[in-house]
Amino acid sequence: MVRNGSGSGDEIDARAAAWAVRSAERPLTPDEQQQLDLWLAASSRHLGAYVRAQALWMDTDRVASLDPDTRETVRHWRPFPWKPAALAASLAGLLIAGGVAYDRLPGRIATARAEVREIALPDGSRATLDADSVLQVRYAAGERRIILRRGAASFSVVHDPAHPFTVSAGSVEAIAVGTEFAVDLRDRQVSVTVAHGRVRVAQDDSPGPPRLVGADQELVASDSGIRRADLDPSEVQRLLAWRQGLIVFDGQTLGHAAGEVNRYADVPVTIDDPTLARAEFVGVFHLGDARSFARAAARAFNGTVTERADGLHLDRAHNSPSY
Repeated sequence: MVRNGSGSGDEIDARAAAWAVRSAERPLTPDEQQQLDLWLAASSRHLGAYVRAQALWMDTDRVASLDPDTRETVRHWRPFPWKPAALAASLAGLLIAGGVAYDRLPGRIATARAEVREIALPDGSRATLDADSVLQVRYAAGERRIILRRGAASFSVVHDPAHPFTVSAGSVEAIAVGTEFAVDLRDRQVSVTVAHGRVRVAQDDSPGPPRLVGADQELVASDSGIRRADLDPSEVQRLLAWRQGLIVFDGQTLGHAAGEVNRYADVPVTIDDPTLARAEFVGVFHLGDARSFARAAARAFNGTVTERADGLHLDRAHNSPSY
């Protein structure tokens, strides 16, 4: 049994490796799944170590940037029928010795807050990575695969039926041939938004065949299930405006808008009046420009903006009407 508990960094890495190997070797029993869930919920350090262990397990055949001794360990461990305990011990050793090995895996691309980056892929396709996002490019014979680790990315895919273009995000796989679409992974939810073409979307453990998502459609997969919706073309462009470094609101609540702005801003916006947070808002802003957003919202609703040590506070002016 893999024990719970916090422990030192090495102990956490060892337990994360044991869970990663056990999960890869066979489905967890209900009791094991409960143990894992409890361990992950106990500390963000546990979750981080587990994610690194899973990523390293998936990519051990590509760890070309590690030191020679680690590369040799990786080269030998996967082809042989080692026992799970031995695999876990070796994986833990890589996590402990390698430190930031996962961050240095080939093909890994990350963006900072408020940074949007366009990437030319080896086949001529293009990817645009949203702010605070991480993806990994894994092209191999017969397959073009992108692993979205965090955040969002959009893709303009070169037509090549012989080499499927697959984006993996959490438990979801989106497969395209010649398409323009975006995938967003955050808060245990994956959304696939299609601007042009069609994408086939499959989810682990989801009954039935993969779902086909066409132009101006969005599919959202979460713990509560999968839903697909038709979108107006203008809504698709609004959702993907971050590719041009913009954030667009067209009738969203001010509370929702502030949450979106805060994803990109170094200075967060807090709405102190809950009735103001429910007001509908329209505007276009540059990513990260929280001050322009706060000033525009204050003008629109006869409000005030106060800058404090913890950020910008938006409130109603005295005796202003409710919305």
